[in-house]
Amino acid sequence: PIWGRGVVSLDVKSLSLDDKDAEKTEKKIGFTLDRVSTALFARQEKNYGKGEGAKNGRCFIDDDQVVPRDAAEGWRHTFPLQNLLRENSPAARAFPKREIRQPGLYALFFYNCKKFNNETSDGVTITPVPVNFEVSVTFLNVLPDGSRSFLSWGKRFLPEMYACFTAAFMFALGLWARALVIYKKSVIRIHHLMTVLLIFKILSLFCEAMKEYWNRHTGHITAWNYFFYIFLTLKGIMLFVVILLIGTGWSFLKPYLSEKDVKIITAIIPLQIVIHTAIAVIEESSEGSATYNHWRDMLLISDVVCCCVVLLPIIWSIKNISESQSKASDGKEEVTLQRLRQFRTFYAIVVMFIYFTRIVVPFIETALPFRKTWMAPFLAETASFAFYFFAGWRFGPNPLPVPAKMDDRQHDDGVPLMAHGTDLRTNSLAV
Repeated sequence: PIWGRGVVSLDVKSLSLDDKDAEKTEKKIGFTLDRVSTALFARQEKNYGKGEGAKNGRCFIDDDQVVPRDAAEGWRHTFPLQNLLRENSPAARAFPKREIRQPGLYALFFYNCKKFNNETSDGVTITPVPVNFEVSVTFLNVLPDGSRSFLSWGKRFLPEMYACFTAAFMFALGLWARALVIYKKSVIRIHHLMTVLLIFKILSLFCEAMKEYWNRHTGHITAWNYFFYIFLTLKGIMLFVVILLIGTGWSFLKPYLSEKDVKIITAIIPLQIVIHTAIAVIEESSEGSATYNHWRDMLLISDVVCCCVVLLPIIWSIKNISESQSKASDGKEEVTLQRLRQFRTFYAIVVMFIYFTRIVVPFIETALPFRKTWMAPFLAETASFAFYFFAGWRFGPNPLPVPAKMDDRQHDDGVPLMAHGTDLRTNSLAV
């Protein structure tokens, strides 16, 4: 998105066509910078040009159907490459810098109509000739005081926003540490893992704030980018591991992990590494790059599998507790019912968190106007803060005594039997 006075520069080098005869034709090839209403509209424009527009034999640049909703003077800026082909030079071609005076969201498209829709003697339509080139594109905004910003209008305050969320999570960490000290007699192993998760979350937010800060001033990748993706990966692994361990009841309902639980955790870790590698590639590359779609598809598949897997232990725990409720004596029936309510609530919250951050937020992001693009990361981080707060409140240390020691005996499904009839910790966490 451009705001105030935008500047666009585009450098092309090593441009060549696989068919040398096509270089001599007058059909058009180049780039066009179109002003669009939303990112979703830009994708629709691209899909139309590749789909229906191509089937109808229309070159993208000449198709009168490819018109942004707010079409007006200055809505399109073209960068033709015909002259660069005629020069037949491997040297870089730098187009004059273009000043954009109309604020808005701009999408850069490449069009190639060389031999496009030509008919051969046998009536077969020839597809566009493959083209090879390297391109470097720079977008920046010139502020009223003359300084430059490489962040768009809607994202110009992202560094400050992430810094505020870093402070909020640090405050939450302080409250969590205080609870661990005050109620240290009821602290169990899962609480220490939750502490590590919160630390990784704070570090990833701080590194993201620094990444966006230097991106705003330089527009280049810095060391903060690498630190951010490292801590983002560690945070992602820890988040799903903690959800899995809570879902299995480890540490506060049973002191061990079954073989099935271990297999799920072992599967989650490589999936999270793949997911965050895909996130890094997607965020550091443009949507039109050759690897973008490949990594985007890998991200979607891995994320769906990971989210489904993480719900399985919670479902199993609910099933096991439901079965044990029917077998419980009068003294244990109320405690078992409270556990059942607790795990059902946790399952509902995890489902809502996954659905909101994986489906709702990305959909909102594509439909936001350029001035409101900050809302997508804001909603995602707000949802994360709410989820962390809920998990800490429901499963954190409490002032009541630690539950009685668990018996080593188990049901056939692996759920431990309590040595005594009352579990005060679970009772204190009931809905």
